[in-house]
Amino acid sequence: MYDQYNRKIDYLRISLTDRCNLHCHYCQPEVSEHVPHNEILRYEELLHICRAALQLGIRKFKITGGEPLLRKGCSDFIANLKQLEGAEQVTLTTNGTLLSNQLPALIAAGVDSINVSLDTLDAAYYTELTGGSLDSVLQALQELQSAGIPFKLNCVPLAENGPADIMQLLKLAHRYNAPLRFIELMPLDCNANLRGVSGNEIRSLLEQAGLQLQPDAQRYGNGPASYWRISGYAMPVGFIEPLHNKFCAVCNRVRLTSVGMLKPCLYSDAGMNLKHLLRDGASDADLLQAMQDIIYARPAGHSFDVKAARFNMSQIGG
Repeated sequence: MYDQYNRKIDYLRISLTDRCNLHCHYCQPEVSEHVPHNEILRYEELLHICRAALQLGIRKFKITGGEPLLRKGCSDFIANLKQLEGAEQVTLTTNGTLLSNQLPALIAAGVDSINVSLDTLDAAYYTELTGGSLDSVLQALQELQSAGIPFKLNCVPLAENGPADIMQLLKLAHRYNAPLRFIELMPLDCNANLRGVSGNEIRSLLEQAGLQLQPDAQRYGNGPASYWRISGYAMPVGFIEPLHNKFCAVCNRVRLTSVGMLKPCLYSDAGMNLKHLLRDGASDADLLQAMQDIIYARPAGHSFDVKAARFNMSQIGG
């Protein structure tokens, strides 16, 4: 369907859980109080919402968290979602630390591709930044390549990363021929003490290293990244820049949080709690109408450039 600004909305990001086994400084820097399990949408409720979304023209689904692989039954849910008539693509975003053990089940479920968050190849800094182990992620990348599952690497560059970190990530992405995306730090109250690195800064850094960059008009996935080709590297490099290259005018997505809020914009406090509708006995027609109203009324753009958002990214399936 189309929203009030004539943007085609065909992509739904679904958060399975607010829980994560890592505590990345820019996302969930401290152990937080988790939502009680009975407040999380049940899988049958999620599928109910997805069937309604398909009626509205949404064909592509991204499974997120927190860390989605923490939730038991994630692969089964993906398999069931893939079987819904009209579902064209189901992909997963993960921190990768639990991926090795669950990869066979995800392959059997038919997952179309996987995004792996990886901000550094410095093992000590990785542990400092996330509280996890880098080795588990690197092992998962090797297994993804061996299995032939398409994957991308997501990096949120911080001032602490440094040029060496960026170059090491480039070389790793080149080795796997996996698109690498640099995601600009979004201002949240929880990461106010951090300084992100803009896409312009990274591109300048690469050019200073003697690399030639050329814009690449091809799309690699459903997201808002602008891609570039870099001399000597096999894969494209993407930049997702919500502040310095605002892409709201072409945004094609809505988000469903783990507690059932359908959010028309990542930043927005507006939305509709679909869990309450379902558990109060709403008809399919009522559910469909509520979703249609929320999607149609999507705002023109986010307000990150005005003030920081008050939530942690893990709460909304960033």
